Amino acid sequence: MKIIVTTVLVCCTFAIKAQITPNNSVQVKPKSELKSQTHTKQKSGGKYYSEYVVRPEKLKTYFIDGSIPASFPKYDKYKSYEENKAIAKSWAKVNKSLIKKEFWFKFED
Repeated sequence: MKIIVTTVLVCCTFAIKAQITPNNSVQVKPKSELKSQTHTKQKSGGKYYSEYVVRPEKLKTYFIDGSIPASFPKYDKYKSYEENKAIAKSWAKVNKSLIKKEFWFKFED
């Protein structure tokens, strides 16, 4: 019985020692690299953002009241970037009164 207990203790000691050796290293990525990975995604050659076809910070500047209307189309990940862009442009043409005049050209074909 003592032999079994001793064998188990020795095995556990080696297992624990193997887990805390300095050879095991964790690579920590810089915060800026992690942030850029979470916001921008690539798909079929075009960039898109998690919620809209344009970054929300930039999109807000296009509107007169400085906020994105609830009816503005969200990015559909099952469609291409170009299809999502076309949907946003059609919405903008119908809702031109919500957009600042200096940005109207962005929604023209």
